[in-house]
Amino acid sequence: MCTLTFVPAEDGYLVGMNRDELLTRPVALPPKVVERSGIEMVYPREPSGGTWISCNGNGNLLALLNWNGGESPYSGEKRKTRGLVIPELIGLPDLSTIDARFQQMNLDGLFPFRLAGVFRSEKVVNEWRWDGSARQLLRLSWARKHWFSSSLSDSLAEKERGRACEAAAGESAAGSIGWLRRLHSSHVPGPGPFSVCVHRQDAATVSYTEVRCGGTQILMDYLDGNPCRKSGFDELARLALKNPLVHSNLPKLQI
Repeated sequence: MCTLTFVPAEDGYLVGMNRDELLTRPVALPPKVVERSGIEMVYPREPSGGTWISCNGNGNLLALLNWNGGESPYSGEKRKTRGLVIPELIGLPDLSTIDARFQQMNLDGLFPFRLAGVFRSEKVVNEWRWDGSARQLLRLSWARKHWFSSSLSDSLAEKERGRACEAAAGESAAGSIGWLRRLHSSHVPGPGPFSVCVHRQDAATVSYTEVRCGGTQILMDYLDGNPCRKSGFDELARLALKNPLVHSNLPKLQI
């Protein structure tokens, strides 16, 4: 259960992601920078070590959403967590190696998911899908995009949250960091299971993660808790880009 927003910027991108979970689920850990085979990566994590969003020092970002689009062909007991997909991939250097590894991964035992990938150097957005038995790859344009998921209904989440995002797209500040944060704490048409900021008796938006990639660095801000009830971020992690393109003149990336 999540809402993900991608916004292209002059020499990089902005990403915001709400994580919606059952209130009984263990609290996640804030982002940490780790290094593997010379590549730095940053991500928040579950106690099991899995994650739902990560970015590496080459400016590649991966975000995973559960896929509740219909009956899963897989009906057995889950043997693995989807949260371990990203840690296996994000340490790879580029789009081609990530795609090759994904195609070779053993996904048996994983419930359906969608994996969004943003690749700064190539200016490519990909969406890999696993429906429980087969993989699919969608190549998307380098343009603003939203993804939605809900354990109640992905289609209703697309409809209701899509309306909120469409209305927000007409604002004069659309695409800015302030706009992104307001969108991800919004309750159009009211607080509930299909608002961007989710409120249910048994589940809610439990964190907001924001990635700013541009110039020579990546910033990951993390807010633990419901974004509509928090006044500031809890944690900030920073990566130096290993392959910076041009220096950004976007003031929002200077901290």
